[in-house]
Amino acid sequence: MRKTLLALFLLAAVGFGAWRAFAPTPPSKNPMERMKTASPIETVRVAKPVAPAPVVRSAPVAPSQMTAQRAKMEERFSDLKEEGRRVRETLLASDPKAAQAYNEVVRRPEYRALLDRRHQIEAAWAAAPEKDRDGMLNEMNSLRQQGLTLILGEIQRLQSLPAAPVANGATTSAPASAPAAPAAPLVFQ
Repeated sequence: MRKTLLALFLLAAVGFGAWRAFAPTPPSKNPMERMKTASPIETVRVAKPVAPAPVVRSAPVAPSQMTAQRAKMEERFSDLKEEGRRVRETLLASDPKAAQAYNEVVRRPEYRALLDRRHQIEAAWAAAPEKDRDGMLNEMNSLRQQGLTLILGEIQRLQSLPAAPVANGATTSAPASAPAAPAAPLVFQ
């Protein structure tokens, strides 16, 4: 009986030690530190080897150079896909009007069109020929910049609105004025 009990305690101690050694670290409370770390999805994507698709080449290119170019394009594409999420999390953490701005912008047809086009590019990326991928990357970057400009313009518009007046303990919303002129587009390289 004592040997069995001792064996169970040892097994529990070894299991607890292994759990502590292999448990993931908790995420940082600081939003900027969370942006710097890779998400588990990104690490899984990086860990998977990328199988190059057969490519029809017009000019002779070294195979090692082609795979390096493709890997660079894949990395940039995944960065563009994830960057919107990171920017949104950072804005929501830093600006109290960001959530309201996102809700307003998502209802606009021009923003929905940007999102739809972006989703179409993401769906077509895997089957796209090598020669079209550079154009797809440029278009993704352009769509990202346009979307970010719309969101930042909406945040700026919301911050420029006067505070709602208080009457008899109840708040009333101020009449919506014409939207401010959009800010100059931001260009990220």
